[in-house]
Amino acid sequence: MEYKVISANRSPQRSPKNWRVFEQEMMQKHFGPILNVNGEDGHSVLEAFNKHKDTISHIRWYPDPELLTKPEYDGMVNQSNIIGDIPYITNSAKGFINVQNKECAFKKWKENNINCPDFFVYENKKDFYKQQEIHNIKLPFLIRINNAVNGEGTYAVRELKDLDYLLTKLDEDYNRSVQQNSRIKTTKICVKLLNTINPDRNVNSSFRIHVAGNRVISGYARVVDGNDWLAITSGKFKSSHIDNFVNYNILCEDIMNEYEEEICKAVRVLDSNHQGVDIVIDNDTNELCFLEIQPTYASGYPNGMGAYRPPYYNPYDPFLVNFLQQNEQELSKLLPRYYHNWLDKRNHFDLVYKSLKEYLL
Repeated sequence: MEYKVISANRSPQRSPKNWRVFEQEMMQKHFGPILNVNGEDGHSVLEAFNKHKDTISHIRWYPDPELLTKPEYDGMVNQSNIIGDIPYITNSAKGFINVQNKECAFKKWKENNINCPDFFVYENKKDFYKQQEIHNIKLPFLIRINNAVNGEGTYAVRELKDLDYLLTKLDEDYNRSVQQNSRIKTTKICVKLLNTINPDRNVNSSFRIHVAGNRVISGYARVVDGNDWLAITSGKFKSSHIDNFVNYNILCEDIMNEYEEEICKAVRVLDSNHQGVDIVIDNDTNELCFLEIQPTYASGYPNGMGAYRPPYYNPYDPFLVNFLQQNEQELSKLLPRYYHNWLDKRNHFDLVYKSLKEYLL
């Protein structure tokens, strides 16, 4: 077999999420035969490359974004450095730190004039107050572990009287996190909490937008209750928000069309080609603000893992799926990228890898 792509996957114990639904066949359609190897053990990618280097044209680095440890990251980077100038399809190995560690992404974005929240990292309570004075970040703000996920190890501080207690709570979370895992570089970070609440609609919102090369493929809006500061996770949809869902997804279509170049730049400067980008609108400035990137954004899996099942895999809320199917004729005209490039997952990944092939030529 003359392999064209090495797919440096999650280790075997994390393997069920290596390929999303229709993804592997679409990558092979556009890039050629794929060799799947363990991308986290520090040696398998280099061994595969040395064996097949006469035919390999690209590498797909696809480690676990949430659980990758520092030794695994170092092994990935070391192999990439030895292999040298072989184009990467999704993330670069070295740039993966921008996925897991929020402050690394923020720093890169600020250096490249990409709007993102103000922030600072700190070591302890004394250092927190010192850094807060230097950076002048006022309430409200988040204090969090820089590489935590799904809102874990994150606290919204809205009143000064709560700060000392929450700093102590975060110290406890940090110590527990360091003891339980060895992620790339765990630290504590303070991030300005943006005003993303629409008081007229009583909702909070965010946008997940999918980029491949120099093209925005698709995206969708998420809406949660107005008293919920975290509008970036799944599983919070309520049928009472259906009108808001439509309204914000129409807005998402406008954002994808109007800001495509800026959104793609936000991915490129983080040494990546293919990402799900989390974006909010800062209502105080009416500007887009970039929060993080997701190289393994959820779109469903071939074996129907968890709640991610047909027909759309994601979204999977029964009420929402039924609504989208019943109103397809009307809504698909208002939400063309959402219907054709996201709900249709086969077309989604066909476009992703077609666009990446054109971009990497």
